[in-house]
Amino acid sequence: MAPKLLSFSFLLLLLFPPLFASISPLYGFTIELIHKDSLLQPTTNLSAIPHLRRLLSKASHALSRSQTLSSPSTIISPIIPPNASHLMRFSIGTPPVQVLAVMDTGSDLTWLRCLPCSDCLTRKVHLFNPFLSSSFQSLPPTSQKRKLFNPTASAETPFCSYEYCYGDGSFSSGILSTETLTFESTNGEPISIPDMIFGCGYNNSPSFDGELFGLAGLGGMSFSLASQISKLTPDTNQRFSYCLSPFQDNTSTSFMNFGAKAVVSGRNVVSTPLVEKEDKTFYFVTLEAISIGGRKLDVRGKEGGEGNMFIDSGTTVSLIKSEVFEEMGDVIGEVMGLPWKMDAGNTFKCYEGRRREVFPDITFQFAGGAEVVLRPLNAFTVPSEEGLVCLAMQGTNGTAIFGNMAQQNLHIGFDVGGRKVDFKPADCAKLRR
Repeated sequence: MAPKLLSFSFLLLLLFPPLFASISPLYGFTIELIHKDSLLQPTTNLSAIPHLRRLLSKASHALSRSQTLSSPSTIISPIIPPNASHLMRFSIGTPPVQVLAVMDTGSDLTWLRCLPCSDCLTRKVHLFNPFLSSSFQSLPPTSQKRKLFNPTASAETPFCSYEYCYGDGSFSSGILSTETLTFESTNGEPISIPDMIFGCGYNNSPSFDGELFGLAGLGGMSFSLASQISKLTPDTNQRFSYCLSPFQDNTSTSFMNFGAKAVVSGRNVVSTPLVEKEDKTFYFVTLEAISIGGRKLDVRGKEGGEGNMFIDSGTTVSLIKSEVFEEMGDVIGEVMGLPWKMDAGNTFKCYEGRRREVFPDITFQFAGGAEVVLRPLNAFTVPSEEGLVCLAMQGTNGTAIFGNMAQQNLHIGFDVGGRKVDFKPADCAKLRR
């Protein structure tokens, strides 16, 4: 997976002040997101193209789910890269310990590396010690909260073990537990939420970055972090939103809103319906067409109708149905007057160019009339040393994915109760929180 390209000073073990606010049913709050691995940062010793290639393994999503009748339960979920792009910072336990976890809308379970930790024996990693927290509780076998994770789990086991597996072979396993999570909102008021379900991971893939505690799952299942928070804000229609600053801007943070703060409003907001499918993790939408330089490419007829794409903050490169993707490469070449060619790794469609800004906008046309314009920043890589600008997308024979590179400088709101997703162009670094 991708090596670390940015050096951060992680203050991972600082405690918040002792006074905390409890979340109100009508309250919303905003937290900052940290960009861990700026793909387009000019000071990196890796060019954008090889770096993106390393992250492509995230794109091999396994959409099938399976749960066993016996403990531990097993879930097949999207691949999560060890160096994902955006991190949530919050605190866990009493007294609270600050942690950093990968933000991912394409998976559900929030898990953190815990003591005792079998994958920590040969390296220095950050982890949570549940024995020092007075609010830590492992879920009993008969717990109703356990049934949220696995409705068919046997109550005869002595504790609620879990195993959460990803398509690249990585995993986290441990004990399903509850803890108090505290979010340091941007208005300076900490929000403390007790009894939040999380996985206390005792055995985790060594591929996960040691500087991170774990992963924050924001998918659609009832045990995800986003779903648990939404249950405390019933009058906000189960909303969350985020706005991701451009990757190369390593001096600005992004942000995420929960509750009443998550409404995306004002001019230029477009909306598309959320499509309910059998897999409840993913936020499915319907991509109908792609427009480039006045040319409109049909997508819906070639990608299986409704719900042919999902939005994933944990995937970097967007995936497009292979047949449509091939057409895109040709159309961009015609618009630019340049033939495309593959990069040295035979991974990306590239064009000779020294400036990304001269490449065309790409408009994704979603159901409901929502047109989302991807600027060159969203759709193309910075020029390589060889003078190549590459389309930061890939073809797939599976379900299409709207990745986080395409999401830069878009305020995206998930209105789960209202079954829609809102998009608004924004300067995320400057957008008022």
